[in-house]
Amino acid sequence: MAQDRNGNNHKAAGRPDGGQFDRKPGQGTDDDLEETVVPEFPAWDHIKDTPASREALLGLARTMSSWDGSCDWADASEPDELMSGLGFDPAAAMTLIDAVGDDYYPTREYVRFDDVGMLESVDEADLEDQAVDEADDIRQYVEDTPEVREGLDADTLRGVRDGDPKALLAAARECCMWDGAFDWSDATDDIESLSGVYGSGRYDAQWLVDRTFFGDYEPGHDYIRFDGYGNFESVDESTLESEAWDNREEILDAVQGARDDMDFTSWTDDNVADMLGKLDVIGED
Repeated sequence: MAQDRNGNNHKAAGRPDGGQFDRKPGQGTDDDLEETVVPEFPAWDHIKDTPASREALLGLARTMSSWDGSCDWADASEPDELMSGLGFDPAAAMTLIDAVGDDYYPTREYVRFDDVGMLESVDEADLEDQAVDEADDIRQYVEDTPEVREGLDADTLRGVRDGDPKALLAAARECCMWDGAFDWSDATDDIESLSGVYGSGRYDAQWLVDRTFFGDYEPGHDYIRFDGYGNFESVDESTLESEAWDNREEILDAVQGARDDMDFTSWTDDNVADMLGKLDVIGED
């Protein structure tokens, strides 16, 4: 489990446990209460826009997100960490969601991988058209391969000779099963069987692909988080810091409210005080 820059162990965002932070060893005990020093809360509009302020504000937002769910826009995880937390093999899951591009659409009948490894949606009619385009090659292959002929009934063989689209597609599928020929016909309505990505019951490969398609996910970013609709959204550390600056009033109000509600007990450890102390405030040297 990865630690963030504030020393907290950060579980995957969007998990059933809410993406909580784990306490560092020795934190959060009643023994700490007498040693707690209440940090000062600067006015949000007195904070200078500096890298240190943005970093500290983001740290505070992450703390509040883990504590009571406020500032939940900061609850973002590294991609492999998120996939692992959802019960997937991280490498396989990331390969699958990275393959969701412009040629995938969830309402079409089948899905397959194209020549460059991207998911591609097709309908039965698309496959029949491709079979007709390759009719001569399919006929020749069937004629040259006894094992394929044995897998086809008499009506299908007759249809192959006559150029029937459905028969040609059936023959192409039989060829593909035999030795991989005409692999464009290897389309399925079961993404798990196609990709080899299996979930842990609640989340499966189809769920992953749909969260990617309907969200705003792009490969290569620092983090993934869930948007307001429960779909994947890519985000970088710099974006989160910018959001922290824009939401500085909300963040400080949340920290102040938590302190008041909880009597500033164990959750407000030295890290919170340190982050508040890193804010560059107008009028301070």
